[in-house]
Amino acid sequence: MKIIADENMPNVKALFSHLGAVELVNGRNLTQEQVKEADILLVRSVTKVTRELLEGSSVRFVGSATIGVDHIDLEYLAEADIAFSSAPGCNAEAVADYVFSALSHLYMTKKIRWLKQKIGVIGYGNVGKTVYQRFARLGCEVCVYDPLKEKDHSEVNFVSLEQILSCDVISLHAPLTTSGSHPTKGMLGAGELSQLSPGTVIISAGRGGVINESALIERHKHLEGNLHLVLDVWDGEPLIDQELASIVDIATPHIAGYSKQGREKGTWMVYLALCEHLNKAASAVSQREATSAGWFSSLNLNVQRPHEEMLARCIQAIYDVARDDARLRFKYRENKESNVFDWLRKNYVERDEFNTCLIASTGDVSRLLGAIGFSVK
Repeated sequence: MKIIADENMPNVKALFSHLGAVELVNGRNLTQEQVKEADILLVRSVTKVTRELLEGSSVRFVGSATIGVDHIDLEYLAEADIAFSSAPGCNAEAVADYVFSALSHLYMTKKIRWLKQKIGVIGYGNVGKTVYQRFARLGCEVCVYDPLKEKDHSEVNFVSLEQILSCDVISLHAPLTTSGSHPTKGMLGAGELSQLSPGTVIISAGRGGVINESALIERHKHLEGNLHLVLDVWDGEPLIDQELASIVDIATPHIAGYSKQGREKGTWMVYLALCEHLNKAASAVSQREATSAGWFSSLNLNVQRPHEEMLARCIQAIYDVARDDARLRFKYRENKESNVFDWLRKNYVERDEFNTCLIASTGDVSRLLGAIGFSVK
């Protein structure tokens, strides 16, 4: 059995080799010729899995080590009787870590005290739910907009999009859709962005295209730069709007979910799905063994500071999003790579999730650290 796999999937050879011969490829540039003789195709979000790619091939199973499926032609897979599995929730903790690392950066650089502000979350999938729950556990005033999920979660504080736009911090985690009753493509256009108040924080870590980037630039100008912007996803990926990148506080190349453990969990989930599809036993390796321990097993707090600063220092000890921003800006200035965006993703400096680190603390500090994702003692 021949398995074609994206070269950026961690542990793929170690896990899948007992099932067949694994060949690693550049997922962005995958061709019909490369998959023609393959039985299994394993991808990430950079690969558009379409009729044009698969028609005439021997592929019978497609696995995507991602939470989103907007890069997959599910109708064609069903028509061609090709099995499919993704990895929902695999990087939810990583993206939530990204959101809080961004807020910590804004506190440390601009003194934005976000714990007391009103938080709005757009999208209540696995990621949006994780982000929402962390804010709720922290005791923040938090609400969410997702008309497709509202009827199924009466315990959640669902509100209208207009109410979200009045929040101090808006965190976007919606999928990119162009059809249905609530398409998200361009959901935040000029009209919606005009409702943003000066000083609003926007963190976009879902899919590019949900925000109208030209309108966002114009709103930023209208408010004389008084918007705080953190963008991980871009409408034209792998190309990014350089004017927009120049005005945001944090610019990263779609790596919010790129924790080492999150990526490993994605590979593991697809591996289990393939084993089930083939009716074969999985290897003796457990998920715990298939995901890495963190660089720092524990931290000890010596001083008490304002809560935002205390959280920021702990967060940045594990993951400082400013590192990814600085690396992106440097590589674009250096301009030595033909595709900077994908080079940064392929050569990403590994980071851990907060939950890999145990922090010894007591009282309210312990509650806050646990709420934000750390293991606490």
